[in-house]
Amino acid sequence: MKRLVPIAIALSLTILLASIALAQGITSAHLSDTPDGLAMTQFPSGTTVVYAILDYADMPEEPVTIRVYDNYGSILFEQTQDYTGSGTESVATTTGGGYFPDGRYVTNLYLGEYVARTIIWDVGKPEAQPVATPTTTSPAAKIYNQVKDFAVPAAAILLIILVAWAIYRVLAAR
Repeated sequence: MKRLVPIAIALSLTILLASIALAQGITSAHLSDTPDGLAMTQFPSGTTVVYAILDYADMPEEPVTIRVYDNYGSILFEQTQDYTGSGTESVATTTGGGYFPDGRYVTNLYLGEYVARTIIWDVGKPEAQPVATPTTTSPAAKIYNQVKDFAVPAAAILLIILVAWAIYRVLAAR
């Protein structure tokens, strides 16, 4: 039983550290036609500025790069800036041509070297997009999703109880 105590403590610390790691970084990102506007993916013809608005949390002085690509993969805009702490940033993205020609664009936000967010957007008439066909969820899949949503928090609670019980047993034996 004494062997379980270190294992339970290690598992608890792993879950705690993973939760902290997931809370850091870019928490949300969207594009808009104003510095503090609502999320948009469709912009009118002749748009000259598209704002990339990002919320970040607990950043340990991490570089964030914003790149805008045209439909051919050419980089139209790129900016890298270090972020520390938590906050909201609005970055005005532009092109060298004065306005974004009608078409499809991709904005990638990189956290360090890795893509943290990708946003696909259009200027002018949107390009034809495939129509999604509705899928039916089987009863087995619905049950699996319900069990999964319950099992993970239940396992974490049971692990915490096990660790508390193991610590109590170790301290009571002394």
